[in-house]
Amino acid sequence: MSAVIPPFGDAPLTIRNLRAPAALIDGLPHHAADSRSGLVTFDVTIRDGLFHAPTSSEREWDAQGRLALPGFIDMHVHLDKAFTSERTGFSDNGLAGAVELAMADAPNRTVEDIVQRMDRALTRAEQHGTVALRTHLDTFEEPDASPAWIAFGKIQSAWKHRLTLQAVALMALFRVEQDGFDRRCAQIAKRDGVLGAFIGPGSATPERIDRLFLAAARHGLDLDLHVDETTDASADGLSLVVETALRHKFAGRIVAGHCCALAQKHEPEAQALIAGIAEAGIHVVALPLTNGFLQDRKPGRTPRLRGLAPVTELRAAGVNVAFASDNVQDAFYPYGDFDMLDVMRQAQFLGQLEGDPAGWATACHSGPAAAVGLENAGMIRAGGPADAIIFEATGWTDLFSRTNTARTVLRNGKPLGIETAEAAGIERRRA
Repeated sequence: MSAVIPPFGDAPLTIRNLRAPAALIDGLPHHAADSRSGLVTFDVTIRDGLFHAPTSSEREWDAQGRLALPGFIDMHVHLDKAFTSERTGFSDNGLAGAVELAMADAPNRTVEDIVQRMDRALTRAEQHGTVALRTHLDTFEEPDASPAWIAFGKIQSAWKHRLTLQAVALMALFRVEQDGFDRRCAQIAKRDGVLGAFIGPGSATPERIDRLFLAAARHGLDLDLHVDETTDASADGLSLVVETALRHKFAGRIVAGHCCALAQKHEPEAQALIAGIAEAGIHVVALPLTNGFLQDRKPGRTPRLRGLAPVTELRAAGVNVAFASDNVQDAFYPYGDFDMLDVMRQAQFLGQLEGDPAGWATACHSGPAAAVGLENAGMIRAGGPADAIIFEATGWTDLFSRTNTARTVLRNGKPLGIETAEAAGIERRRA
């Protein structure tokens, strides 16, 4: 199927015979879902930058069964470290090695350097069809003095009419014991940020997790945590987070990222913990690219474990599960391009999810929208913004089998401009 751009313009346009996952269509009439693909065929009218129920229009276009998805929501990235792998190298011995390489590069991350790389990252994400991102920012200093937070403020302002951006303060868990932690939280709240922490083996104690939750409650902050990013089945950070959330009846949103160790626990223990995650209303974001690359990684040895959270069991228990890019071309993952289609493809493969691709599509759209509090995103919805991606594919095998599937990205009902030769040249020189 050759790439065809519909006849967009200022007048209303009705598109006939699009296909999309049934779970991602809201308020638009459609045929019954195909039993194998989970896709429905539907028509939609784009008017004044919004999706509407189909009407007769002077301009109509037959999509001939092309696959459409809502704008992607990439809810766990690290914009402050993106595109640094050329100067850091990448880890050949797992997470610890990546942290060491990234820390050595931290002095090079000036405000100017971070702004330039963030702008490049957002340009790539936008071109691939992402409409919102949540980035974790290394917060060694208080946010007021942090190059990452200062750079993010500049980028958020520059991109405010193009992408929705959120930031999480990523800190070592021991900082909850420091005298200035409340001041840090106040500065995060002032920036409408999210409180984060790295909760790894050996760092999680009931007292520290309790302090983290109490500080979040005092400052009205949601929590977005790196939890149990290890294949060590004895890791107990997630269980402490669940217990504390239930005991405090925490009112804010809680996101648990990674959760790799959960897949290694004995079945009864894992199922009990998954039930607790569901009861506490914790959202889980799995990161197939970075965790697939780093977990169980040692020089000269083939990895035995996949490093992916048990997403099938989590979803079966009623937990909201999302996928995201995580690291892009840095010490933690030397590849990637902020393309959520690549994330979807790798999640399908690593998680063996091909039996329900339409159901799992929610993990890149409506699932992350719920996790980060975006009410009007992640769906192709009547009355909602006409943000979507129309792929040159008519089904899942077609979509996932090609490494560079052509697509038309719609923002407010109009296609993004095709990259100029000059811009493409600049991108190649940056790489």
